[in-house]
Amino acid sequence: MPIRAHRFLQWRNLRRATLFALGLNACVIGQAASGAEVNTQLFQQPSLPSALASQSLMLDVALAGQRLVAVGERGFILLSEDEGQSWRQVSSPVSVTLTRVVFPSATQGWAVGHAGVVLHSADGGLSWNKQLDGEQAARLELEAAQQAYNAQPSEQSQQQLDAAQLLLQEGPDKPFLAVHFFDDRRGLILGAYGLAFETRDGGASWQSIRDRLDNPSAMHLYDIHALAGELFIAGEQGLLLRSVDHGLRFAALDSPANGTLFGLLATDAQGLLAFGLRGKTYLSEDHGDSWRVVPNSLPMTLTAGARLADGSLMLVDESGRTLLSRDHGHSFVASTLAKPAYLTGLTSSATGQVIVASSHGLARLADLSTQRSPGSEQ
Repeated sequence: MPIRAHRFLQWRNLRRATLFALGLNACVIGQAASGAEVNTQLFQQPSLPSALASQSLMLDVALAGQRLVAVGERGFILLSEDEGQSWRQVSSPVSVTLTRVVFPSATQGWAVGHAGVVLHSADGGLSWNKQLDGEQAARLELEAAQQAYNAQPSEQSQQQLDAAQLLLQEGPDKPFLAVHFFDDRRGLILGAYGLAFETRDGGASWQSIRDRLDNPSAMHLYDIHALAGELFIAGEQGLLLRSVDHGLRFAALDSPANGTLFGLLATDAQGLLAFGLRGKTYLSEDHGDSWRVVPNSLPMTLTAGARLADGSLMLVDESGRTLLSRDHGHSFVASTLAKPAYLTGLTSSATGQVIVASSHGLARLADLSTQRSPGSEQ
């Protein structure tokens, strides 16, 4: 298939998948995929202060020591010092949608998002600086592809070089969708069209690692999760990858899924959940070698998951349901929020309070008065 035709199909799938996985409205989707003219402006402009930021679309929330840090549309970054009872906005160097945030320590954190942006905080989320954007990422991709072609010219390396040149031509319109840091120095970021980068110096420099991933069709990559010294990646069309050497190489697994997988969650020292489109959930208890279906009666796309402070597992979906498992992911009990919202992320606070991100901002789960749904045993 010609590269441009393949790109169009992937872009169409990305729009659909991002709508499901991240809860973005059509305006934000168009902004993410429409090209460099929009994003060049937005990834170079700081976010604007807004009294409505705490009620806006927020896509992820993480714990930084005792502080909660959330990210979302328009580059909004919100902090809470009181277990999510109140939130305040802090300055962000970009105005594009931020999709994920992680803190491997109480002070060091990273956020990624649209237009290929990577932000870093060295003070627990109080301030942020931009480490990478889509233009820089495209140039790094082209450099890596050119080096690979020069080292070993082949049809495959020529295709990779053509794709990298096209990436640079198209501008900074590709989002990063997942981020994982081993510690304060080494981390991986993943995104649309198979984008994959690594840093070993805390983000001062980045390099493309696309050639380390068994992803020849450049499927979109949505999540990365560690389990007992191994790393797993979930992506478009049921893609599952595993690394047994701390991210030096990722090999494809036999996937039980045909539809997109948006998330991964460790159930215990051996178990791993993969979940995504239309509520599909799969459990592996042998590090991805085999999988079994976990029943879910409602085909609502699962968007995020987390291990809670008491060891239980929680998934959330696009309809405003939470699904709780106390048996290491073998079964789930569903509840519906009294005020349903499109749920996009969650975490536990320092004292175990569950905080959810949604299309309407952020909330403490206890404050939403969850009710047991009829027939909620999954």
